Amino acid sequence: MFLQRLIFALFPVIFINPFSNGDENVAAEATSKRFVLKIDGVALPVTAYKDVHYARIDFAGPVEVLVEAKDGPVTSARIQPTAHGLKATVEGATVRFTVPRPMSLVVQLDYREKLFLFLDPPTDPVPADAVNAATLGAVGDGRSDNTAVLQKAIDDLPEGGTLLLPAGHYRSGSLRLKSRMRLHLEDGALLQAPDEHTQVGSIPGWDSAIAFLTGSKLEHVAITGAGTIDGNGYIVRKAYEAERGIKKQPGRLLYLVDSKDIAIRGVTLRDSYSWNLHLMRCDRVSIAWIKVLSDVRLSNHDGIDVVGCCDVEVSDSFLFTEDDGITPKAAEDREVSENHVYRNLVIWAHKANGIRVGSESKCRVMRRFRFEDIHLLNGANGIRLDTFEGAAYEDFTFRRVWMEDFLQHYDDRYERDRERRMIEDRSHAIVLLVLRQKDTPLGSIRRITFDEVHWNDPRVTVRFEVPDAIVKERKEQGGGPLISDIVFRKCTVGGKAVSSGETIGLRPNDGVVSSGVVFEP
Repeated sequence: MFLQRLIFALFPVIFINPFSNGDENVAAEATSKRFVLKIDGVALPVTAYKDVHYARIDFAGPVEVLVEAKDGPVTSARIQPTAHGLKATVEGATVRFTVPRPMSLVVQLDYREKLFLFLDPPTDPVPADAVNAATLGAVGDGRSDNTAVLQKAIDDLPEGGTLLLPAGHYRSGSLRLKSRMRLHLEDGALLQAPDEHTQVGSIPGWDSAIAFLTGSKLEHVAITGAGTIDGNGYIVRKAYEAERGIKKQPGRLLYLVDSKDIAIRGVTLRDSYSWNLHLMRCDRVSIAWIKVLSDVRLSNHDGIDVVGCCDVEVSDSFLFTEDDGITPKAAEDREVSENHVYRNLVIWAHKANGIRVGSESKCRVMRRFRFEDIHLLNGANGIRLDTFEGAAYEDFTFRRVWMEDFLQHYDDRYERDRERRMIEDRSHAIVLLVLRQKDTPLGSIRRITFDEVHWNDPRVTVRFEVPDAIVKERKEQGGGPLISDIVFRKCTVGGKAVSSGETIGLRPNDGVVSSGVVFEP
């Protein structure tokens, strides 16, 4: 409700819905050849994107879902998050299950490619005075260059106005947003970067990185609807890398800096160049019901990076990422980042961390962060906090977090045709690290509560680490442990209570690395 109140305060507007674009050179959405989907007996389209498949609906009440595998019988079905307890019935090539409320799901039938189902709450109509981009000359044929038309439409939009992108496949180069505007992508609208990489420009003030949608020093901006924003990332990034002779072209799908009162709801963000959604020094941010879909062949594909931001709420969203899922960071020219809430998220981190705070941590303090009702379906690590540029992390709560699979022990048969490798020495459910970069002060991690955090694999442990050189220095200078006042409350591993450090492979309260670590039933 916070997001809706924010959007109503900014504009007399609201939202709508679609599916999206896909593989490298397709001119329109590709239909899945793997799955048939029916909701309450009605067939719905399934989009093929790279080697995953997905569909979304406006959810109005409990529904029966039927998924049919086109290539033959199904032996077993797994519906994730498993904590929802959805039971599937398998009959031949079909799988049936009931969904009681809006949610995001991953359906895995034997070892086939994944099917994502996004069952969103009903969306609201667009205001009658919205400016329709098609009436201004935007052409949704998947070929026409709409850059000039769309940029002029944004520039000419009246204060507090809404630019509506109706159903269609709109190609455009990079676009600059402005204050007091809403961009609304209707159901079936696809806004995609072109194959010509030079039409995706550098971020203003950051010439070495590219971005599709950008904005600086903005106020009251909303991006809504059920449409898709697609950076055409694989083609664009590979072309830049070949042209420049580099191995990694940094880029962003959506980049906002030094802005406030930002609302993003419903849209699918797909095929970025590296980070998908990057907010730098932005305040009063509300994000809900978005979907992030990465091409896992591209490195550094974080989901949502909030850097040096305050008063942030991210809820009810789905993140399929190559790299870290949710990753709050610090901004070196801002001393404090505070008051973040991350709630009701489903995260699949292909080869990194589900939740990572840091490692960019050049500030004085990051405080009052809350993570609750989070489902981490896969990752190298579940939760990782690492400070190595001086920030103190304090007053964090992780409540009702479920971790299902970890990269170290994940069955590779689920990952055909993917570049998948460990980037960590070992998978951990929770990692707390205090390191130090050269010529930076020491940070610390304190007053962190893990409340009803669960993971199902007893081989996966918890790790606290402070390098020996720092420990020696602290002893010589009379300083105490840098990790302190950590509470594990009602946590389980493999269904058994976490009652001591021994149960999670941890030696706490050594007075050197950690102190004040307690375990509560």
